[in-house]
Amino acid sequence: MESNDKAQAKQMIDYHKAAFETYFNSILMLQEQTTKSLDDMLKQSPWIPAQTKSSINEWIGIYKKVTADFKESVDQNYSKMEEFLSSGIEKTKSKNKK
Repeated sequence: MESNDKAQAKQMIDYHKAAFETYFNSILMLQEQTTKSLDDMLKQSPWIPAQTKSSINEWIGIYKKVTADFKESVDQNYSKMEEFLSSGIEKTKSKNKK
């Protein structure tokens, strides 16, 4: 790829990353609100067994961990892609200067 192509690809990756961040944060806010509502409902429902409440809370914890792991993985892969594109742009610029 030429320098201009890589610069355009980097811009596309940056745009996609920003769009993903917005989408992910929206989903995260929705999940937090749902968790809060569910927690309030469980506190106000004495007829729900403690074991069921415990299972629901465990499920919420697992979901939060999986979500955090997914976000970390996506961030790592965006970093790798940005590093790849940046290194290619710098190498091409240094070749053009010679």
